[in-house]
Order: sequence, then C-alpha cells, then structure tokens
Amino acid sequence: MGTEPEGRLLLSLGWPIIVSMLVQALYNIVDSVFVSRMGSLPEADLVRILGDLYSPEAVAELSNDALAALGLVYPLQMLLIAVAVGTSVGINSLISRRLGARRFEDANRAAGNGLVVLVLSAAVFTVIGLVLSGPFMRWQSADPIVQLMGTHYMSICLSLCVGVFLACGIERIMTAQGKTIFAMLMQLTGAITNIVLDRVFVLGWGPVPAMGVKGAAIATVAGQFASMILAFILLYGTKHDIRIRASDYKLNGRTVYEIYRVGLPSILMQAVGTVMMFGMNTILKALGDYQLAADPGGNYPDLYVGAFGTYFKLQSIIFMPVFGLTNAAMSVLGYNFGARNRERFMRAFKMLLIYCCVFMIFGTLLFQLFSGQIISLFEMTAQMQAVTRRAIRIISIGFVLAAAGISFSTAFGATDTSLYGAITSLQRQLLVLLPVAALLAWLTKDVDGIWWAFPISELITLVVAGLLFRRLYRKKIKPLDDPITD
Repeated sequence: MGTEPEGRLLLSLGWPIIVSMLVQALYNIVDSVFVSRMGSLPEADLVRILGDLYSPEAVAELSNDALAALGLVYPLQMLLIAVAVGTSVGINSLISRRLGARRFEDANRAAGNGLVVLVLSAAVFTVIGLVLSGPFMRWQSADPIVQLMGTHYMSICLSLCVGVFLACGIERIMTAQGKTIFAMLMQLTGAITNIVLDRVFVLGWGPVPAMGVKGAAIATVAGQFASMILAFILLYGTKHDIRIRASDYKLNGRTVYEIYRVGLPSILMQAVGTVMMFGMNTILKALGDYQLAADPGGNYPDLYVGAFGTYFKLQSIIFMPVFGLTNAAMSVLGYNFGARNRERFMRAFKMLLIYCCVFMIFGTLLFQLFSGQIISLFEMTAQMQAVTRRAIRIISIGFVLAAAGISFSTAFGATDTSLYGAITSLQRQLLVLLPVAALLAWLTKDVDGIWWAFPISELITLVVAGLLFRRLYRKKIKPLDDPITD
C-alpha cells in the first residue's frame, strides 16, 4: 500500500474486483435475459405461473411486462445495495485508515462492529419485503400481471437479503487489507451460482418446474447466500491483519459513529439513485400516459419503464469495472492519507482518474457501435428494442464525464469528506437530472428528450466535483506535508 508503484498497485488490487464485478453485472443482465424469454414457455407453465391472469393475448406482451416488473422493483434493490455498500464503504475506509496508522485493535473492532450493523440493516429490509411488496407494486403499476410478478420478485429478494449484506461487508474487510483476490472469489461464487440457477428456476430444468420471475428472485438470493458462506470461510479460515474477536462484535458508539461518518454520506449518495429511479419512472409513466391518451392502442408507461430498467442493467457492465477499480483505490488512497503521504496520494488519484476515463471510452464505443447486437440478447417487442437502443446511444455520451466524477467521489470517501460526494451525487441525479428530464419531456413530448438529461447532468456534476476537490486539496491534502504538532 505504501511502496509499490501506484499504477501497478491499483491494477493489481483492482483486477480481481473488476473481474468479479463484471461477472456480477453479467448475472444482473442474465436475470433480465431469461425473464424476457418467459413468453416462449409452454402454455401449461404459463397457466401455472400466471393463474387466472393467463390469456393468449397476455402472452404477446409478457416479456415487456416481466421487464417492467423488474424495472419497478429495481429502485428498492438499489436502496438495499446502497445501504449495504455504503455501510461497507464506511467499514473499509475506517479499517484502511486504522491500518495505515498502525492501530490494529481499532481496525479489528471496526470489522466486528461493521458486521453487526449490517445484520441490523438487513433486518429492516426483511420487514419491508414481507409487509410492503404487494402494496408497493399496486401503487407502481395498474397492470395485474406486472403487479403479480413484481410482488413475487420484491418479496423474495428483500426478505432474504441478509446474504448480500454480510457478503458485501466481508468483501470490504478483505479489500481494506489489499486482499482483493478474496473479494473476487466471493463475487464469482455468487454470480456463477445465480447464472446457473437462473436457467434452472426461470425456464425450468428437468424435475424443476419453470417459475418465471419468482425463479429469478430465488436464483438471486441463492447466489447471495453462496457468496456469504464463502466469505465467512475465508474470513475465519485464513490469516489476515484483521482478527475479529468476540469482544469486537459488541457495539461501540465511537466505532459505529466513525463507520457512519463516512458510510452515511456514501449511503445517501448511492440511495439518491433510488430516488432518481423513482423519479425517472414517474416521468416516464407520465409521458407514457400522455401518449397513451393520444394512442390508446399502445402500452407506453410499461414500455418506457421496462426499456429504462433494461438500459440500467446493461450500463452496469460498463460502470462495474470502474467501481471495482475505485473500490481498490479507496484502500490505497485511505492508507496513504492516514500515513500522511501527499505525493503518493496524488499520484494514485491521478492514475485512478486516467484508468477510469480509459474504461469509459471503451464503454462508450461499445454502446455506440454495438447497441443493436446488445439489445438482441433480450426477447422483447420491436418497439421496446427501439426505445432501449436510443436510450443506450444517447445516455452513453456522458460516460467519460461520469468516470471523472466517480474518481473525485472516491477521493472524497478516502479522506473523510464523503459529504462532498453526496453533494455531487445530488447534483447529478436529483437537482439537475430530474428537473431537466421533466422539462425536456414536457417540451419535446418525446422519450428521447428524457435520455438527453443524463449527459447534461454528468457535465454539471463534473464541474461541481472539480471545484469541491480543489477545496479538499487546499484544506486536507496539501497540509499532509506539514509536520504533526501536539
């Protein structure tokens, strides 16, 4: 952490996380790919899955309805992941800083306390999944088939979420020590389990009957628990700098405060994505309702929501490598910030910025040149394919700008100033994106106008993040060269 060349260190720590996150993004997409093929199931399977809602007419739109159901539940999944990852970022940051300062007992306590607060957070989402799934879906959609599939998916994924919370926490404990290969193994185990079981549970295999969207939820939860089991094996069955004792699980007010001092702004920053998804779905449904009034033959609200949800999962395959690299960079930056090594901190940050932008250049080219081939993976109506393709090509224009903004946010988290990251995220996903999207939808009466709001918000976010980083450098990073005084 303190001696290896920064560029090589970032890649050596980051490549296992990048690989694991790419696989994780892939299984999110595979969920949607298999679910989109429900319409090809035999009639007997569809009757069993849909019950009284089955009709030959419904089958024609079943793929669109399934993707719309997943798109409506996705904001709550994002909220769940925001709490799990944000809390784990706080754990990671605290452990990295304590190890950099050679305070090993405090690092152990941070790990133990972090796992406890993750279990408590999971319990809250379990209650939400058990109690609110049905009312939530009835509020979000008027289509009874979308309601049925969304309720099944949401109730299973939220009520059995403890696996993803603990797997995420232990993964960050490993990452804080530079053992990103372990984090990769955890992610790969969960992802491969999910991908294999998607085929089995969604479309049926041998004696296992096809379950449709409910099967996708079961496969997701099974993959999360597989990752969690391996995480505990690696945590307690191998040697680490972190050695959690029974006493480390007893909650300590100061430790919990330190975890959430970085973790809470990170949670809020990522949870903004949930609000953004709700807001975008609302804008898309409003535009769809307007167009439906003019053309009663179309189902524009679910069409637009389904297309946006599909895009959002596809873009994860571009963003996940960047997030994997920033996960590794968080530990490197946090360690050298704790060790008061300004020059090494800044070199690592510059390399992070370059790597992230290069990743996103390739991602932009991929989405611009091969959007048609990417969309062909899904079985959906020609109209939804066209809408999704336009979303991909327009929104990807802002990918490189997003890469730079994410790099700045990583530096904010590593230096105890995640609040700056929260500010930039609010600018990007709420204060700019939603108003601009609503305005362009109103002015153009065209869904393409909504997609253009994304690159506009990325540009404004980058300007704000750059100004905040200059302030951070002046107040916290430049003084690292100063001698410590009592």
